[in-house]
Amino acid sequence: MSSLEDLVKLGKALSNPLRVKILLMLVKNPTYIQDVAQKLRIPYALAHLHLKVLEEAGLVEGYYEVEEKPRPHLRKVYRVRDFKIVIDRELLERLASLLE
Repeated sequence: MSSLEDLVKLGKALSNPLRVKILLMLVKNPTYIQDVAQKLRIPYALAHLHLKVLEEAGLVEGYYEVEEKPRPHLRKVYRVRDFKIVIDRELLERLASLLE
């Protein structure tokens, strides 16, 4: 984490219980937005919004996969990225020094 903005994005991403559920779903199995929406019984647009926030925070990543049926098209698959979160005094002091 190299900036105050990164810390805020991470906090925002993890502050919503639904986003945490999505993160836990993706740990088990990379999946499509539509599947996330169906499993959590939320609108597609809301699932897309939550995945975007998680992606911007660096917690998940999307990649495109070719789906052959019913006709060839691209679908975006989301998966959890490898990450480690450490928020300690040292990090906070480093970020505080950037404010000066």
